[in-house]
Amino acid sequence: MEYVRVTFYPSRTAGMIPKGITILEAARILGIHIEGPCNGVGRCGKDLVQVKANNALNTVLACRTPVETDTEVLIPSHEKQTLKIVEGFYAKSAGVTDIDPVIRKEVIEDGQGFCSTRVSIGDKVVSIEDGDTRTQSYGIALDIGTTTLVASLVDFHCGEVLGNSSLLNPLVYYGHDVMSRIKYSASRRDGLQTMHKELIASVNLLIKALCSKCDVKPENICQLTGAGNTTMQHIFLNKEIKKIGEYPYKAEVLDTCTTTAERLAIGIAKYAPVTTFPCISAYIGGDIVSGLLVTGPESTETPALFLDIGTNGELVLLLDGRMVASSTAAGPCFEGMTISSGMRASEGAIEHVSLGDELSLEIIGNGQPRGICGSGLLDLVSELVRTGLVNSRGRLQNSDGEVSTGYKKYLFEKSGKRHFQLAAGVSVSQEDIRQVQLAKAAIRAGIEILFTTCNIKPEDVKTVIVAGAFGYHLKEEGLFMIGFFPALKNARIFFVGNSSLEGAIRMTLNKKLLNKADHIARTAEVLELSRIPEFESTFIREMYFPKMEKL
Repeated sequence: MEYVRVTFYPSRTAGMIPKGITILEAARILGIHIEGPCNGVGRCGKDLVQVKANNALNTVLACRTPVETDTEVLIPSHEKQTLKIVEGFYAKSAGVTDIDPVIRKEVIEDGQGFCSTRVSIGDKVVSIEDGDTRTQSYGIALDIGTTTLVASLVDFHCGEVLGNSSLLNPLVYYGHDVMSRIKYSASRRDGLQTMHKELIASVNLLIKALCSKCDVKPENICQLTGAGNTTMQHIFLNKEIKKIGEYPYKAEVLDTCTTTAERLAIGIAKYAPVTTFPCISAYIGGDIVSGLLVTGPESTETPALFLDIGTNGELVLLLDGRMVASSTAAGPCFEGMTISSGMRASEGAIEHVSLGDELSLEIIGNGQPRGICGSGLLDLVSELVRTGLVNSRGRLQNSDGEVSTGYKKYLFEKSGKRHFQLAAGVSVSQEDIRQVQLAKAAIRAGIEILFTTCNIKPEDVKTVIVAGAFGYHLKEEGLFMIGFFPALKNARIFFVGNSSLEGAIRMTLNKKLLNKADHIARTAEVLELSRIPEFESTFIREMYFPKMEKL
């Protein structure tokens, strides 16, 4: 095999790589992060780099450009890319009253003034520690998100969360959604192992950050509980994921899984049990079970709808003594991906938009806008619908149409396509609006089919629980404006934040909740939307936005 040298700037990282592989693949070999949400298909345009050739810089797609000779690559730098991540849970039921972890510590006196601590899991002694370490006992709760990782350090002595830490999931470099990661795993012999190692490395980084911040020794962390979608939990555990992406979409394991930190190479006490939540199906994962665990189906006024909106939309209808769960593909537009000026919720992202006499923007970090994230996109589209700038078919008006004079300056055409200008270099196109329509139609059709199948009318619903980081930043009026929800006249809507992490925290502190999580996963009924003949016609109908009078 022939090798060539590639150098990445500004880090000046260099190495020899096989001739003919792409710049994106070369970056992964050398540990350089270049984002490729579409996993090499060439559609997203998010992996643009500059290649030095003949004393000139040519802009190319890293995923589509092979390295044939010694090459210098410049990766565009973006300052202040700190993600805005929701770490909290904001429901009235927040808080843990019962502390009963899996780990039990007992002091042993030797009769000569010295003591040690016996550490047990059930009836098995797993460690003997010098001195009395009962107050030095901690756990990690982990939200294994598709886009972000969030970890909480909990104190088993007092039950408090001592700190939180978060970062971008490294697997975004193998594709933004789980299907891209499944394809990556299937296309390479070591694909799963590569992703597993990178994920574990990031988890260890979070743990180190928490230990440093909270002055805790890693060897005193004696338990970890993780919650994520079915695919992410499988990658975390290094379990096969190929069949999740193939009909009939079967996961290797749906039950609760427990292994040890040593087996997963996680940098805490070697004996520490590492547990992941049970899953309901291949596409309704442990994060949803964790969310249901803490939002309390038994204490929620029913009928109730639990909804987690992301690349996939998970829906659970809570009835009297019954749960019916479903999943629908919303697409990555709400994560800011596949959108012309899209970006994640980091500094410089437009997160809220309003159209009054003038255009008003809220920007993360209060600096200059660099793009628009999911909540800003949904805000904008709802405002465009409200003002009549977008009609019920999703068509963006042009500046020559019947448009209020104050809004004409924001409308323009480029290459025959209509755009709405938000700021210098930041606009939303007709195609972007179409993607919101598709995502909205997928979620709304799922809700409608779920209601119809269970013989529930919208006015019957008493409670709506919107979980997840994206959902927490949404405005209730915007969701109704674009028709995300039917007319829920009697429902109270709660935006609860990171329920996946909260469930992991509570189960880390109280082992009895594992039985409750198992009960949720075992008893929830799964409604496969793809098997419902009416889903396609419902989806097409829900592509329309509600009709509004032009302002």
